[in-house]
This record gives sequence, C-alpha cells and structure tokens, in this order.
Amino acid sequence: MTDTKELTVRQPRWRMLPNSLGEAMEMAQIIAGSELCPKQYRGRPQDCIVAYEYGSALGLSWMQSLRSISVINGQGSLWGDAIPALIYGSGECERFHEYFDGQEGTDGFTAVCIIKRTGLQDEVRRTFSVADAKAAKLWQKRGRDGQDTPWITYPKRMLQMRARGFAARDSFADKLAGLAIAEEAMDSPSGEMTVEEVQVSPSLAIFERLPELLQEGLEKAFATL
Repeated sequence: MTDTKELTVRQPRWRMLPNSLGEAMEMAQIIAGSELCPKQYRGRPQDCIVAYEYGSALGLSWMQSLRSISVINGQGSLWGDAIPALIYGSGECERFHEYFDGQEGTDGFTAVCIIKRTGLQDEVRRTFSVADAKAAKLWQKRGRDGQDTPWITYPKRMLQMRARGFAARDSFADKLAGLAIAEEAMDSPSGEMTVEEVQVSPSLAIFERLPELLQEGLEKAFATL
C-alpha cells in the first residue's frame, strides 16, 4: 500500500503590480493618501508613480521604491541603505564586507567596503577616510545658514556610504541602473540637505522636475479618474 500525502500549494504573495497607467495612478492615489506612505510622497501621487518607475528599473516594489529613491538636483538618487539589498538580491554577490580601519579621531580613520561578484576573479575594495573627506571639504561640513549636516551628526555613517557607493558602482554598476548615490549627490553645492531633510524628505519634488509636457499628461490622466 502506498502512502499518500496531501500537498499544500502555496499561493504566491500578492503584490501591487500595475498593468497600465490607469492602474498605476489608482494605486498611487491610494498610497499617497495613506499615513503609512513616506511623508515626502503624501498627497503627491504623481511623485509616487515617477519614484516607482525609477525603482522598478532596479526591481523594487512600490514601497521599496518610495523609501529608497530620492531626487536631488533633479535626478533620481538611491539611498545607500538600499545598495546591499540590490546586490544581495542579484544572486551574483559572493562577498559583501564593510569595516572601519585605523584609529577613530585621526585622519587615517577609514571606511572600507569589499565586494566580490560571482564570475569575476578579483574583489573590489574601496575606501574613504577622514583625510579624503577633508580633502573634499566634507569633514565637519555645515549646510545652509550654518545648519548641521550628516557629516557633523553622522560622520562615520557618511564615510561608510562613500566607500560603499564607490565599491557598488565599480562592481555592480548594471544593478544600480545609473542612479547616483543620494549621500554623495546631496554633498554637491546645489544638493545640500540638513539632517532633518535627509531623515524626512528630499529637497525637491519629483513631479515638479519632470518635463512640462509629461506633467500635463499625468495631470490630465489623473483628472479622468
């Protein structure tokens, strides 16, 4: 007698994947009206759609896109915290290792990021030190009107993000889809952010930076809903 076991078919997890612009707009309106939506996107369904378009090129979901994508100087940027997720998710990462070297409080204190991609013989090792930050006029940098920047509040984190950004671009440029690293982009003179802006919202609205014709098209489409 052969034993039989009941097989349980696991249903695929439901995700909001639009099949048309109309569906995308409906989803964006729902998300933009939710208290769970990141603050910079609340009440901005057009921005939600554009952020999703940036994120979808990286394989991100709606909410991942809204939390990982910022716009600085009118260009889509990726927050450094999203980089490991993209690299690990590619299935092509053999090693991703980060650490600090040297004595803290000295110019030699250095953030190190090492990435080894499957199929490549050599690993990529990139660094960014306090001396590098000083040479780039970033160390203890103050923002507009003398406000604190992350280089004052979170200096170790900023060193880490610089090393991570260099290593990621040099080993997984194709997985970043050409997006700049937000922590680097906001250090440009026209992209400065305060600590509060970094934690809460990007300095520019995505929709407002789109070409006028595309803005008009999206506004007309929303008006028909």
